[in-house]
Amino acid sequence: MESLAIILYSLAGLVAAPVFCFLMARKVREAQRIARALWYAAVSVLWLAAVELLVVGVLGSVRARGSVGPAFVPIHVLLTFSAAPALACALLLGRRHLANWWLAVAATGWLVGVAAIFYQYGVMEALYGVDGEGGPYAASNG
Repeated sequence: MESLAIILYSLAGLVAAPVFCFLMARKVREAQRIARALWYAAVSVLWLAAVELLVVGVLGSVRARGSVGPAFVPIHVLLTFSAAPALACALLLGRRHLANWWLAVAATGWLVGVAAIFYQYGVMEALYGVDGEGGPYAASNG
């Protein structure tokens, strides 16, 4: 079942990423105040996602969850699945004028999104085990 979800999410991203990037580059960028606010929000999300990656990389998923507490999982999920659109917004709405490269940004965002899927599964399986069985935070252990 996980394989099907990965395939469906990846295929959906092949459509969603270019549409999102096109809209950011051609429509949202024109609204300067909105574009600036989205850029700052995107950069903030990317920094937080980088910190989360560093914490999980140094401590491991289980120790990171133990250190942060129950809030770790929703924060992790939010940051993991926000990273790809945040990257697109940061690249397309910034001052570097990458809006003309929106299709390349879409491809990069899609790759980050697919990597996020596998990262998400890795963290969740470390915490809850395969199919929710056997991990240190699995319902069967509580």
